[in-house]
Amino acid sequence: MVRPLIAVACCAVLLTPAFAQDKPISVYFKPTRDFRLNDVITAALTQPPFILATKPVPGALVVSIPGRLEVEHGRISGTTWSFDVVFTRDGDARGQSVQSCNESKISDCTDQLVADVKSAAGMAP
Repeated sequence: MVRPLIAVACCAVLLTPAFAQDKPISVYFKPTRDFRLNDVITAALTQPPFILATKPVPGALVVSIPGRLEVEHGRISGTTWSFDVVFTRDGDARGQSVQSCNESKISDCTDQLVADVKSAAGMAP
């Protein structure tokens, strides 16, 4: 009697990660004037759970940088981008975040942006 319960418990533990997958999030990224930054953000938004739309579609979270995009080119530190990101869905504001990304630690920036997008989509941990 105990063995079947242990087997069921083990199967439940093994299957839990499969059910814990994030729900897909449809996003559209409105490109900036900086191609390198666009590539970095686009790469981050093509990873699961995101589905990157090629144009704004109903229900998609729109990620944009509508204000000023500051770019500094340091000889030692490399390129740093500073900007505000705005999140909207179907014309309704969903939030905003302030980003400062250095190319030497770009993964820190994209990790934060991914967390912000999930939060704006209503999937905060």
